[in-house]
Amino acid sequence: MKKIVLFLTLILSLHLHADTKPLRVAVIGGITMSGLWEEISVAFEKKYGIPTELVVTGPKGVLNAYAQKHPVDFITMHSSDTISNLASSGMIEGLTPWIHNAQMLISERSNPAKISDSDTLEVALKKITDNNSTFMIHLSGGTFEVFHEISSRYAFYPKVVLTQKKHGFLKDVVSQKAYTLFGVIPFLMKKHSDPDIKGYLIDAEALHRPYLAATGTIGKIGKERYRNAKLLVQFLTSPEVQQLIRDFRLKSFPQVPVFFPARAK
Repeated sequence: MKKIVLFLTLILSLHLHADTKPLRVAVIGGITMSGLWEEISVAFEKKYGIPTELVVTGPKGVLNAYAQKHPVDFITMHSSDTISNLASSGMIEGLTPWIHNAQMLISERSNPAKISDSDTLEVALKKITDNNSTFMIHLSGGTFEVFHEISSRYAFYPKVVLTQKKHGFLKDVVSQKAYTLFGVIPFLMKKHSDPDIKGYLIDAEALHRPYLAATGTIGKIGKERYRNAKLLVQFLTSPEVQQLIRDFRLKSFPQVPVFFPARAK
């Protein structure tokens, strides 16, 4: 009798999971192209029997444009006005920090200020200032945000050149023998590259950028999807996933952490 009950419970469980609609997820490009999201989504489905469907990935502008026109059950991108505006418009809710990535210093290969990976961030920034080197700031939200943080924290006030260029930015860094901030993941994966650019992997909290996760609102996605999306957000902040984040590495760079767990409150 006990075996029959267990068998029927298993059959019922399989039936319920088979009827579960995949969660429609919108995920920022760095998390998908690195391979991290694949590991998380597999672990989530294995634990809860809830599949996910990646309906859009790319820069935050692409995610925003999609979410304005199509319902999404779950979304994650960097903390920004973009995701805050989606929440204030009633499309998503429950903004939850769950992970950080990092930016890094890069320069023209001759490295006129002679900074190195072994420097602390404070020492590296002082060398740039003392050498009167140009510091280029791309007016994307992330770079400007991190520059503001390091300027405030370390009294870093270099000779600044602002740019909005989408193409040729690294060539300008090279031609001006300048320094700038750049994402660790796109640098290591050579998403944008230049043979005359050198990077410096200095780990400092001031270079980290938080991601937020959110669910669609119940009125837009329905009760079942809402419940499952909330479960996904809870899963991201669980010790299991936070350890996965801590251990994750790009295959070609096993010694370099590229994501960092959410900070304890």
